[in-house]
Amino acid sequence: MSQFDEKSHYLNGIRRSRIMTVVFVSIALLIGYIGAKFQDRGMPVTNDPPSARIEYTVTGTSSNVRIIYLNDMAYRTEKVGSPPWKFGFRATTGRALEIQVDNLSKDGTVGCDILSFGKSIYSVRETTDASITCAVVVP
Repeated sequence: MSQFDEKSHYLNGIRRSRIMTVVFVSIALLIGYIGAKFQDRGMPVTNDPPSARIEYTVTGTSSNVRIIYLNDMAYRTEKVGSPPWKFGFRATTGRALEIQVDNLSKDGTVGCDILSFGKSIYSVRETTDASITCAVVVP
């Protein structure tokens, strides 16, 4: 290989690398332009209703109660035990909430409260009734 061929080969390599650099920079600028052009469109907006932090509480002096409530998946769930009892979850606006408390021991008192973000939205004061229900819709 002559000196001229080596120089030509070297110059062709530089030329190729410059061409590739120009191509990559052009692509990067094009992507940046397209991104800036459509930036305000962003992700599609969902119209999901806002959710609230809900907490069910059962209070009282009864030694044995059955608690039937709508859980975080809106299914009825049953627990047996003694107060105090709490259950917290998130729920969307307009969803029904319910706790039924049955005083199985027939002695003592039972009460229930439904809270949204820590503030009571429905409550039944402690009573000696055999069964009480707290029911409300998420505001």
